[in-house]
Amino acid sequence: MPPRHDPSPPTLDIDLLRAFLTVAETGSFTRTGEILGRTQSAVSVQIKRLEDQIGARLCDRSGRYVVPTEAGEHLLTYARRILAINDEAVGRLVAPPIGGTVRLGTAEEFAAQFLSDILGEFARCFPTVTTEITVDASAVLQSGVEAGLFDLVLVKHVPDESPGRTVWREPLHWVARADWNCGADGLVPLAVSPAPCLYRRFMLSALGQVGRSWEIRCTSAAVSALQAAVLAGLGVTALARSTILPGMRVLTPDEGYPALPDSAIALVTRSGTPTPAADRLARFILDRMAIPHMAGIRAHKRQ
Repeated sequence: MPPRHDPSPPTLDIDLLRAFLTVAETGSFTRTGEILGRTQSAVSVQIKRLEDQIGARLCDRSGRYVVPTEAGEHLLTYARRILAINDEAVGRLVAPPIGGTVRLGTAEEFAAQFLSDILGEFARCFPTVTTEITVDASAVLQSGVEAGLFDLVLVKHVPDESPGRTVWREPLHWVARADWNCGADGLVPLAVSPAPCLYRRFMLSALGQVGRSWEIRCTSAAVSALQAAVLAGLGVTALARSTILPGMRVLTPDEGYPALPDSAIALVTRSGTPTPAADRLARFILDRMAIPHMAGIRAHKRQ
């Protein structure tokens, strides 16, 4: 009797993985279809085929956003790596060489947390593309991309209200030095960025809604300077969760600091047809940020 051979494991389809990542990025089958040039039903079929290959349900469609199941979250980790290797191979061996310069503007928060890893990987995939990077306030970057000074920008925004596609979303907290002690009715000393900073607007609006008085004690466009001001005890500010440093503590509604909207970063592209290099970088950023983006949406839904 011939020896038995276990069936070979399924080979995951690159197109199905890319559809799954895009659903994770957008939280929407409809939006995924628009991005990939397919109908909503075609995207649904792709996800079903991938679920059949994996043998598990990958997407939860019960809420406002489509989110990965536990099995889907595990697959996302591998899907990003598989697509990264595929894109690198295609960029070097198959696709026509892409060259030129991409003018990228970014908010400081995104640059500090994610940009070095993303741009390093992009440079390996597309070594003939030069990236010019400008770090500035979101309002300046938004005006710049509208004026055609940038090919794409990564800026703070309000999801569903401001232009652009959300690539990162996480809670925004009031923070102070760990030993800070200020009564719920006292004057609030603030460390803020210059107007028209979105976080500044959120802070002043929230304090106004509960009738708290405030005074600006420190102003700086640099997140690092605001962090330093908080650690020096000069005042309180609002920081995205991932930028809260040791030596700080989160202030609560019981202390007179009402909840703030989420912190969100959006990718905004220049109007008109993008250059091949700019288009590749935009898609590269969206693919690489799919998992953090969905983590932010899940956090938002739990609140």
